[in-house]
Amino acid sequence: MLNRRQLCTGLAASVGMALTGAARGQGLPATLRIIVVVPPGATMDNVARIVADRLKDSLKRTVLVEYRPGGTGLVAGQYMKMSEPDGANILFAPVSVAAFYPALYSKLPYDPDTDLAPLADGVHIPHALTVSLGSGVQNLQQFLAAAKADRLKGSIGTSSMGSVGALLMLRLRELSGTDLQLVAYKGGQPLLTDLLGNQVGAGVSVMSDYLAQHRAGRIRIIATGGPERSPLAPEIPNLVESGYPDLYGISSIGFFARAGTPQPLVDQLSREITAALRTPDVRKRLLDIGCDAQGGTPEAFRKIILSERARWEPVIRAANIRVG
Repeated sequence: MLNRRQLCTGLAASVGMALTGAARGQGLPATLRIIVVVPPGATMDNVARIVADRLKDSLKRTVLVEYRPGGTGLVAGQYMKMSEPDGANILFAPVSVAAFYPALYSKLPYDPDTDLAPLADGVHIPHALTVSLGSGVQNLQQFLAAAKADRLKGSIGTSSMGSVGALLMLRLRELSGTDLQLVAYKGGQPLLTDLLGNQVGAGVSVMSDYLAQHRAGRIRIIATGGPERSPLAPEIPNLVESGYPDLYGISSIGFFARAGTPQPLVDQLSREITAALRTPDVRKRLLDIGCDAQGGTPEAFRKIILSERARWEPVIRAANIRVG
């Protein structure tokens, strides 16, 4: 028969084993995948690979980068919806997939509020309004004056009608009273080609698409879209200081887990991703490819998502934009 001490010792051991088993059950899988919404070779892919390399070391896990392109997040969002909430799949996508895609798409294949769980803000890649050298425009004021004098000079190419950059231009049209017209391109590269060839007078896309050619003097960035000047090109004014104090948008690309992932795993992934992004050499590598590293808590990232939703949904409705 067990005495009191043996019984207590046995119970303590059993509880300890149960707790260890529970903790093990909530541990991260041996293989993690960062799901990227663009094909290989894009800036977003490069960021994902840099972060994956860091996570391999810090988590002692295999971390792969997997591609689910299509609709700048639609295919990847649906994939996340079908995945298990175990932390194995980490979506790396523009904040728009959670912030205002529901307003842009009538049939979204996932629900950002019930299928995705914010992990951490990733990088900011500010949008930039850029003009061709043939336009002769030096700044935003000159661009708007030229567009008011000649409607054709108010055409602005955009790499995506659902991007923060496109929405910034729609809001600029409203605030400035200028008849600006957006011209949809199939990505940033065809738009850049037409800017270089003076086939289009202006374009809006992420700054990383334009920065090298701007520095080479082949095109001219006249304004950026963030709330402050970008550390990527601090000499260029933003729209706020160009006369539009409420005109800015956060062009964030962040990390998401499947909704329902246990909170300890969400917190762990958030901490490790943030630590990776804030490592000095990683910050430098990201700046070199046009990205400003961020990081932060799930709560902070959720606030960004809700803020961008509140900012852009009224603009989308007012302009009657429907991408799909």
